[in-house]
Amino acid sequence: MSHPCSEFQDSLLELLRDAARMQMGQGLDHDSEFMERARERAEERFGEAQERLSKLTEELERLRAQQMQRSVESLLDSGDLEKAVGDAELTAEMKDMEDEIEGLRKEPQGVSKIDYDETLRDLEEKGLIEKGPHTVRLTSRGARVMGQGFLTRILLNLERRGLGPHKIEDIGAGAWTGSTVRPYEPGDPYHRINIERTLMAALERGAPMSGFTAGDFRVWEPLHSTELHFGVLVDQSASMRKKGKLEAAVETALALSELMRTQYPEDRLRVMAFSEEVREVEPWMLTATTVPMKFTDIRAALRAFRSRVIYEPGNKQCHLITDTAPNFLDGEFVGFTRAMAAVVDEARLYRMHGIVLNVIMLDDDPQLREMAQRVARENLGRVAYVDPMNLGEAVVEDYLSLKSPLAG
Repeated sequence: MSHPCSEFQDSLLELLRDAARMQMGQGLDHDSEFMERARERAEERFGEAQERLSKLTEELERLRAQQMQRSVESLLDSGDLEKAVGDAELTAEMKDMEDEIEGLRKEPQGVSKIDYDETLRDLEEKGLIEKGPHTVRLTSRGARVMGQGFLTRILLNLERRGLGPHKIEDIGAGAWTGSTVRPYEPGDPYHRINIERTLMAALERGAPMSGFTAGDFRVWEPLHSTELHFGVLVDQSASMRKKGKLEAAVETALALSELMRTQYPEDRLRVMAFSEEVREVEPWMLTATTVPMKFTDIRAALRAFRSRVIYEPGNKQCHLITDTAPNFLDGEFVGFTRAMAAVVDEARLYRMHGIVLNVIMLDDDPQLREMAQRVARENLGRVAYVDPMNLGEAVVEDYLSLKSPLAG
């Protein structure tokens, strides 16, 4: 898949990325594409103003010289001083030129609001953003173009690595599994071994704890259904707005949306934004969605996805993307211990209903590590730590592994 983005496409993608940051209330770096484009606009505007100023000044001086000459000639011919003075007064045209020259001398040399507005107008005319008096909003078309750009980058990076493993610290079970078990067969990956059912098989045979045989081992049955309900739960707590975490989650959702829309239309992507509350949104609306962000109710986000897919046919996978330990439950702050117990209970329900839960951590504070270890004991998927820069690749690669005929 060798379809490198052109410079124009890369530039457009970065402009849309900056527009999304503005929509989310994020500041722009000095070297961002939008700021660079605005500086180019400012230089062009100022250059044109200086050129116009030079021409007008020269033309005004020429007109003044001509007028003065006529005035002197009138005085010499008629001797009428009053008439000569009247002839020397500025014409309406010359007054307009003086006013314009005065305005051009005040032209700001640095980046101004005009330059910002002109840069945004280009995107607006292409139907990629909508601009209000004090707001910028990506349109569905703009979000789709963003998703296509991110997806192209992700797939190119994965191709260069031969779809190799992403660099994450695995804590959970690993690959994608179903909710049923069967006897182990040669070639089955070891991370799919179901320890509990393996122990039961040995005990039922009357074997001691140290007397396992190959026939005792049980493994999780891989999933093979073509239809997939794929959830992305995006933490929108305040800490996610630092170090590019929320932007990475938004970009991942947009890229996944485009991948499914263009190549796997039978699958369904559900995106949930959460912090104290949970809202299901279309991927392209994620940049505009805000939820109360003082505390974090992870159980509510997990429950929302489970309730929407539990009776749907096909396979169910969920990626929880967070950098925050849970501390909120049913509308009130309850602290980590109580909120964590509710998350573990929900992870147990995921396992019971055959929903694979994959928890992606964008931080590694002690409480998150504790959550990772406890959830890993309950879920069918895995818990992993991922750098925000690699988030898109990690999730898209995992999704593609589900679609591969060799998956499982």
